[in-house]
Amino acid sequence: MREVITPKYSVFFKYAIVGCLGTAIDLASLYVFVDLLQIHLLVAAAISFMLAVINNFILNKYWTFQNRSSNIRKQFIKFLLVSIAGLLLTEICMAFFVYGLRIWYMAAKLITSGLVLTWNFLSNKYWTFKDRIFYVPHVDKYDYDVSVIVPAYNEEGRIERTLESINGYFLGKPLTRQIIVVDDGSSDNTAGIVEGLRNEVGALSLIKYHPNRGKGYAVKKGVEESRGEYILFSDADNSTPIEEFGKVYPLLKDNQVVIGSRYIPGSNIVVRQPGYRVLIGRLANKLIQFFLLDGIEDTQCGFKAFQHGAAKEIFSRMKVNRFGFDMELLAIARLLSFSTREVPVSWYDSSESRIRPVKDAIRTFGELVYIKLNLWGGRYT
Repeated sequence: MREVITPKYSVFFKYAIVGCLGTAIDLASLYVFVDLLQIHLLVAAAISFMLAVINNFILNKYWTFQNRSSNIRKQFIKFLLVSIAGLLLTEICMAFFVYGLRIWYMAAKLITSGLVLTWNFLSNKYWTFKDRIFYVPHVDKYDYDVSVIVPAYNEEGRIERTLESINGYFLGKPLTRQIIVVDDGSSDNTAGIVEGLRNEVGALSLIKYHPNRGKGYAVKKGVEESRGEYILFSDADNSTPIEEFGKVYPLLKDNQVVIGSRYIPGSNIVVRQPGYRVLIGRLANKLIQFFLLDGIEDTQCGFKAFQHGAAKEIFSRMKVNRFGFDMELLAIARLLSFSTREVPVSWYDSSESRIRPVKDAIRTFGELVYIKLNLWGGRYT
């Protein structure tokens, strides 16, 4: 198990790429302005510097630091102050190196760029793009220790076994729990089976509605009704056995979000997916990591737990109803600076899975773009 954070080397690597691109823009435009357009050196240096600043601001905000602040006006003022200080530093250094030390202006520009790059990185990282810390109000008493949410769609063949498994697990634990089954517009007898288990499985409730709205919507409805100190959602096929909660529970005290993972050391895929589905899934996850969630190896495992307040804050902001909701909730958790842990779990592929690899992969990609646009637009804050 490991804490999910954006790796430092990744931030530095991205910043280096942006810095190199900005420096290239700076040097190329300076050459054009001085040698081709015959603009005065200090004026040309100021213009070329601002062109590089615009490039670096956009890429560093949305890619390097992944800052989601919607307070653009305040952030722009901070960035402008950093830029002005950087511009003054550029002018002073250029004048000193070129007119004082008689260094060739292009060499002087390279030295100056290194100094200004350092200034920009530290100032923007720790001031301009510093994310706020979000504090969740503490509740003194909950009705249950754990709320277990089971989203279900046409699960009459598996829901009874899953509920009996969850009930049996908690019978042997010193934890109070509630189980919430959310019938996501099923056309079979899923709801009837759940109703019939009420006497056998205590603290069991059923939420049902029509038509089918998607797994993300179902989990959100379950969170809204949860009254446990900790909230877990688990798939109706029990692909990650409820016994894996024993790995998750000890970490929930110090982490707002703890997620199961099939792809980190210590995980155990007992029954594997077909090869083509594994390939599609891994490629999709690499894409998600690159564009949205650096450092999370498995965003889609259907076994995730939360502190009560964190779950309420995350799911109240969610807008994706279907499979992309997993990456959306993790993106919101990161936006709110919630501590997230990724834990290796056992996992069994279900031969009855309703996932359509190609169609759902295309839909999930569209939802990835949608989530990214929502982050940029400040719709989660």
